[in-house]
Amino acid sequence: MPKLRRVALRATVFLFASIVSFSIAEGIARLVAPYPISYPWVDQVNGIVAPLPNVHGRHFVPGIYDTTFSFNPQRFRGQQVYTAEPGPQVIRIAILGASSAFGTGANDVDAYPSQLQSLLQERATQSGLNLTFEVINAAIPGTVVAEQALWYQNWVKRFHPQVVVLNIACVADYVTGMFSMDASGRATPRTPGELQAANKGPGTVRHVAMHVPGYIFLAEHSELFNLLELKLGEVFRRRRNAALANQSAPQEPIGVPGRVQEDALLLETAEVMWLKKEVEESGGRLALVLLPCRENIYSPSSLQGEGIQQDYAAVEVALRDLAVKEGILFAEVAPTLRKTATHSQQALYYDGRFETHPTPAGYRVIAKEVAAFLLESGILLTPENSRAP
Repeated sequence: MPKLRRVALRATVFLFASIVSFSIAEGIARLVAPYPISYPWVDQVNGIVAPLPNVHGRHFVPGIYDTTFSFNPQRFRGQQVYTAEPGPQVIRIAILGASSAFGTGANDVDAYPSQLQSLLQERATQSGLNLTFEVINAAIPGTVVAEQALWYQNWVKRFHPQVVVLNIACVADYVTGMFSMDASGRATPRTPGELQAANKGPGTVRHVAMHVPGYIFLAEHSELFNLLELKLGEVFRRRRNAALANQSAPQEPIGVPGRVQEDALLLETAEVMWLKKEVEESGGRLALVLLPCRENIYSPSSLQGEGIQQDYAAVEVALRDLAVKEGILFAEVAPTLRKTATHSQQALYYDGRFETHPTPAGYRVIAKEVAAFLLESGILLTPENSRAP
């Protein structure tokens, strides 16, 4: 018994000291470098980053916002559940993209895809059209075109959207190694086995961590924990990309604005073309929307502002040329956002150290512009579904 008491005492002292040490470190982190807090929602499908199903979590950025988000059983943002096939007189649109397409900084109903659905449905009702619009928010924060294209192939296309809107980020993608490009400029994805092998380590770690007692609590309440998790995620991403590329991890930080490499931009447009083929083979149509960063709308206030503007200009030219050459519908929403920002009393973008995504008001402007673009393009209507009741 004395020996057991000593062991129990040591364990108690160790636990108490660990809690005190972590609390002190947490306090220092909040004081020196406040950091966003978010529910851990990351999962995998066939080696591709995917949201966990049936999630309802919190996303909190100190001094900026405190929002919630959810993923339905089908891994899409929001509570709406979709049938395998669109019903009669239903126009189903899938939104692909990263955090701005997902709606980071807004609750589910204020995210741009949700607002887009409401606007399209309102327009159909006003026009007397017997149509129901379903807009699937299939965007995944932190991803690039390569991951979004494979996410469509592996998951989204099984829900048979008639229209797929790929939202391109304001800075050039980093190279993931998920696609290779041949001499003719054609992109080819890695095999599912290669993707799963490259993600096996990170996926196993995340799966185990999610079941550790206290993990979810720390993720939703500790800024220090989220900072450490982000750094670990960056390490995992570098290792995955290096494994897929069969070379050492890049020394440059990933996604650094203002360092556009021509080969990387060529690969990004080749990945768009691969997605176009996938969408058309599934019976759908692809449209492209370029989403600007805050620095493309307001005067740059960050050290990376000039680099972001350079990246945006390069990406815009590459996409516009691709759209003209390949007959892809393309929209740039920046002009409307700039015009609105000049006379709006509501901020269209957040302006924080860790948060410069659109605000709900900004997402509203984006949704209106995308709705007008889709309606005017004619991509949504056919003789069969345009008849009034």
